Amino acid sequence: MKTYNGNNRQERRRKRTIIPLFYFFAELTLFWLILSIINVSFNITIWGSWSYIASLIIFAYLGDKTLRVYKRQKNLKIA
Repeated sequence: MKTYNGNNRQERRRKRTIIPLFYFFAELTLFWLILSIINVSFNITIWGSWSYIASLIIFAYLGDKTLRVYKRQKNLKIA
């Protein structure tokens, strides 16, 4: 949807709450599958210690990415 604020036209996007969470869990599941294939086991309790560190880093990265999406949506200008 395009709005006119007096000087120029800008595009306003709808705020989404479910879609970023869906992408977060989908990416988390993808990385879990990749780490499971590398460790040759889908059971997290018998993974190597490096896998726990990698999964923690991946979880922190994806969480930060999702929070940046929510912050960007929060700061939309109302025309």
